[in-house]
Amino acid sequence: MRRLWILWIAAVVAAPPAAAAAAGWEPIEKLVGHTSVPVRIGKEKRVYFRLTPQTPLVVPLEGPARLRVISRVELAAGGPAVVSYRLRATSEGGALDELSTESSASSHARLADKRAPVGKSRRLVVRVPAGPHRVTLSLEGAPSVLVRLMRGAARDDAEALVPLTPVAAPRSVSVVEGERSVPYYSVLPGRPVKLRVVGPTTLDLTARLDFDSTMHGVQTYRLGLSENGRRLRTLDFRTTRASTARYAELNDRLPSKQDRARVPVGEGVHELKVELLQPEQGAAEVRVRIPQTTAGNAE
Repeated sequence: MRRLWILWIAAVVAAPPAAAAAAGWEPIEKLVGHTSVPVRIGKEKRVYFRLTPQTPLVVPLEGPARLRVISRVELAAGGPAVVSYRLRATSEGGALDELSTESSASSHARLADKRAPVGKSRRLVVRVPAGPHRVTLSLEGAPSVLVRLMRGAARDDAEALVPLTPVAAPRSVSVVEGERSVPYYSVLPGRPVKLRVVGPTTLDLTARLDFDSTMHGVQTYRLGLSENGRRLRTLDFRTTRASTARYAELNDRLPSKQDRARVPVGEGVHELKVELLQPEQGAAEVRVRIPQTTAGNAE
């Protein structure tokens, strides 16, 4: 038995680093054309890259794979305490994923070469299809964000999402794209969509703005998520008209391209409202899903 134990230890010590990395995440610490930015997390230094609206990051990846993006907004002295921003991940084939979030100053993270504050971490995991890809990360809503990048193996057990039916909504519509029809619920000025959910879980919210015949080019809209009169999250979106989708029930409106945000929800029963804050006239459609593993908590 002692001999077998020694042989097992020897095999583990001799295992190549790649085998250990395959079980988790491998940091990406060099990108052609981009200078790394050291960030001190407690007593440890981590390699980040700076992302601005003018300078997206391009990450070459061979799929199938996953790209984990940990982001921290850079906060200016005297600026707002809470900053909202949006990260988009795209490739040559189109949109891969995106994150709309907000953050305030972290108590244990800062730039390594100065005491400038950075935000609390926010995470986005992008699933990259098979084949070579140049994943482009772009930023909206903030002057700059620092991102830490990690490469992971593809997973077959990606968590499935299931729809969360509102307890109240002004109306429901169907978005038809090809042979697929997906139910959405309308958010109108002064008439929110109401949800009841038991946490902890994460709301996966997909939204579309209604376009009428007078609306052209890029349009902006804002949704608010609140509970008991307290605003939990404000979501700002910029969008354009979808080219392949339509509403089955609305002949005088066309849907925008879809926008997406993920919102964590803590423990307990939550009565939530999704409200249309801007524009003052018009409508948006929302679809909310939660991870299948927490679907039994929904009421």
